[in-house]
Amino acid sequence: MTMHENAGRAGNALHELAVATAGLLGEQDVIGMTSSLLAGCSRATGAAAAGLVVARPDDRRLELLASTSHRAEQIELYQLQADEGACVDAVKTLEPVTVVGSAQIADRWPTVVRAFAAAGYTAVHAVPMIWHGEALGAVNLFFVDGGSIDEISEIAQAFADVAVVAIVHSGRVTAQDVVARSRAALDQRIVIERAKGVIAYAGNVPTDEAFDLLLALAGSSGRPLGEVAGQLIDHAVSTN
Repeated sequence: MTMHENAGRAGNALHELAVATAGLLGEQDVIGMTSSLLAGCSRATGAAAAGLVVARPDDRRLELLASTSHRAEQIELYQLQADEGACVDAVKTLEPVTVVGSAQIADRWPTVVRAFAAAGYTAVHAVPMIWHGEALGAVNLFFVDGGSIDEISEIAQAFADVAVVAIVHSGRVTAQDVVARSRAALDQRIVIERAKGVIAYAGNVPTDEAFDLLLALAGSSGRPLGEVAGQLIDHAVSTN
């Protein structure tokens, strides 16, 4: 990558980070905030898709919190089920994880390599979300071309740090507060999944398209994603 291209990527990353940080000043909607954050991180790094996983407060089991697409969601869930993949390793080691090339992915994570191939991803980069020395989760970036993946680690980590703030929401925060907020975020994820099902059924559209429609609806209305999802579910229940 040339110096000019590096400068352009850095400028784009700063813009996306500024937009993401500004979102922290409004009404807190963890799912909506992290979804927007992942979209910005994907644009800033050139990733084809992104996902964010968090560790359950009770047993530290990883669960998906947000993703930029249904395809990213599926591959994240596959990794979590297999307990194998970049996001899993990033949480365990508290270090960034980068693997480029299908052969290298197969060598490191033989159980999930088929999921990567089916999705068309040939490279992955994951960074841990660290709070007080402990991993709250990880941000996972998927690439169809890993040519410049080594140059985006600092950018990805910056977005992961903002994601931590989105969950913890700054201020004087105790460990109990983080547990409660992590649980609330995971509960909100369940509402999002139900709303996707409502849209998919009502509109007779695939689940990935339903998710995009839900994001678009929240964006056009200017309301938090969780609020829009909850209202869709309430409306579906009241009309049946």
